Amino acid sequence: MSIYDPLGLLSHYTIRAKIILQGLWRLKLPWDEPIPEEEAGQFMSWLAQLEEVARLRLPRCYEMKNHQRIELHIFCDASEQAYATVAYWRIVRCDGSIGVTLVGAKSKVAPQRTQTIPRLELQAAVIGVRLADTLKKEHRIKIDSVTYWTDSATVIHWVRNDARRYTPFVAHRLSEIAELTQKDEWRWLPTTHNVADDATRCHGTTISVNDRWFQGPDFLYESPEHWPAEQSSHIEEEDVLHTGTRDGQKEDWLPDPGRFSKYETLIRAAARVLAFIDMCRKKTKNLEVEHLERAERALLQRAQRESFGAEIERIQAGRSIPKTSRLYKLDPELQDGILRVRGRIGAATVPEHMKRPIILDGRHHLTKLLVLREHCAAGHANRERVTNDLRQRYWIIHLRPTVRAVEHACALCKVRRAMPRAPATGNLPQARLEPFHRPFTNCGVDYFGPMMVKIGRRREKRWGALFTCLTTRAIHVELAASLSTDSALMALRRMAARRGWPRVIYSDNATNFRGADHELKAAYREWAPALQQEGMLHRTEWRFIPPGAPNQGGAWERMVRSVKAALGAVLKEKAPPEEVLQTLLTEVEFSVNARPLTHVSVDPNDPEALTPNHFLLGGSMGLPTTGPCDEADRRAWRASQALADHFWQRWLKEYLPTLVPRGEPTNNDAGLKEGDIVVVVDPTLPRNVWPMGEVIRTFIGPDGGIRVADVRTRTGIFRRPTRKLAVLIKKEASQATPGGEM
Repeated sequence: MSIYDPLGLLSHYTIRAKIILQGLWRLKLPWDEPIPEEEAGQFMSWLAQLEEVARLRLPRCYEMKNHQRIELHIFCDASEQAYATVAYWRIVRCDGSIGVTLVGAKSKVAPQRTQTIPRLELQAAVIGVRLADTLKKEHRIKIDSVTYWTDSATVIHWVRNDARRYTPFVAHRLSEIAELTQKDEWRWLPTTHNVADDATRCHGTTISVNDRWFQGPDFLYESPEHWPAEQSSHIEEEDVLHTGTRDGQKEDWLPDPGRFSKYETLIRAAARVLAFIDMCRKKTKNLEVEHLERAERALLQRAQRESFGAEIERIQAGRSIPKTSRLYKLDPELQDGILRVRGRIGAATVPEHMKRPIILDGRHHLTKLLVLREHCAAGHANRERVTNDLRQRYWIIHLRPTVRAVEHACALCKVRRAMPRAPATGNLPQARLEPFHRPFTNCGVDYFGPMMVKIGRRREKRWGALFTCLTTRAIHVELAASLSTDSALMALRRMAARRGWPRVIYSDNATNFRGADHELKAAYREWAPALQQEGMLHRTEWRFIPPGAPNQGGAWERMVRSVKAALGAVLKEKAPPEEVLQTLLTEVEFSVNARPLTHVSVDPNDPEALTPNHFLLGGSMGLPTTGPCDEADRRAWRASQALADHFWQRWLKEYLPTLVPRGEPTNNDAGLKEGDIVVVVDPTLPRNVWPMGEVIRTFIGPDGGIRVADVRTRTGIFRRPTRKLAVLIKKEASQATPGGEM
């Protein structure tokens, strides 16, 4: 409940009216039932005092002329019924006089759920910080300093220590305070000097314009050396954590269910406390079943009090439950301090827990732990079985939504359901789109095989090394005797001797290609000093696609398939002689290079379709042809150059537009970020043993998409494509590290 009161004129009394209104709301009385006379009389009394405060004439402007210094002071306080904050300007003028002006105030009724006094004081500090932040943003006044005052030494201790040491409730609020304030801005003062205490106490006194609520505390009119000094007594951590509840109930020995992830672990933790007490009393020596039952009963009682505290109080007082209550249709009753359903099957010969199940709130964390235990017992499947098993002993409000929520949050089920999201198809690399270069300037290489050859009476394995031009889509096939580094280098040298040295070579992460890359780098270092004057005529850069991403090498993988299909059609023997195999590979190379790159028109007036052989041989079938020339007497090399330009112009007009469509809609997913928890998909392993890790680095492609990431697992750091990473938990992380990919 909240009443808008920007100047704080009514906070002193509205807090009392709000407390009474909340008390009437907690009663949940029907409209036809009269309000108790005591509550009605007290409420009308406070309303009358509110009218008197509203008639007070208070200054609406700040007197800040000839000021030397402007300070903002925020006072925070809390009680068992409410918590509030009030702000004042402290204006130090040039003549030495000091003025204090009320700026605003905020008050709230304490929540219905039981809270400790230190936590309520922390809540007051939070609304005080928010009030100060609003005042600084909405005023154009230059504030020299901000001071926050509280009479809670516990809050001072919390603010000046690491927030990660405390429970989530405290840590979350301390993080907000740390974001908006500094530690040295917080000061302690006695309760008698705390002005905010006037708004949290229902003492029934009246106030006037000259009251300290409007004039500010007396010590603000003095110099800072006369302000209240902080207590020197040290606050122990136990004093902060073991504070009694507001209603006097002593349940601090029970562990917080929010700190546990398993129901049995929570029960055993509470049972260990009971067993330790009995051991000290020499009643037992070990943990027994009795301790587990007592601990479970105590935890269920606390969970019910936190969820249905008002209903339990009415049942204990012998009053009926209002119709607006969630338990109205269940006709609940208390047995041994536990709320149970009083049904109509009391005469049935079934166990007592089935006739009178325990009532629980599905939103409570203890209930979720209980549902998780049954979910694990059912093998993380069969949702209806989990629902049926729980109904045998418990009556959980919103049972099915709770079961679905627990199943959705189950860590093991997340791994079983996790599926990687493939990013949108990226833009083609520059190597695929560079015209007016000789073929095989930018190429990709891959191996296929093995193929058996017959040498005398023995048989040996041979492999095919396929080089494909990324621009013209032409191929060149070499026969490799082995998968060694030397064999790969010799195949590369034979290709370069016929086609010219490539500028860039793309390949996968095969061992022989990495070895060839190392050998080329070593040879470059050896050749550079001797040939520095003449220059390197064939500098070659070797690039590798990420591991486990064969889709990024589709340019040469598709050519390997075409070669295998053509070779399977012409290869009549399983193990031909090596000379025959070499001849067949050359014929297959010519056949694949004769394939059309564009649509084949049947109109005799249209030119023949463009093929890779046009760039290699000058025509699709290798027959001698001539191209259009500007002058008939040009030399042959000029004619061939004009013919090559003609083919490249056709490549730009006919083939390049076919590469424009992306083939799929753009994926609007935010993509991976550093810090995301992922599962590395490995098709060779069962899903339940896929390694889990954390993304430590992402690589941004030229189009801004993230398709490769480094993942840190228990066994090391691996680089994998994003289509092989299934995200489990997303976290905010820093900007991805720029990188590259093919």
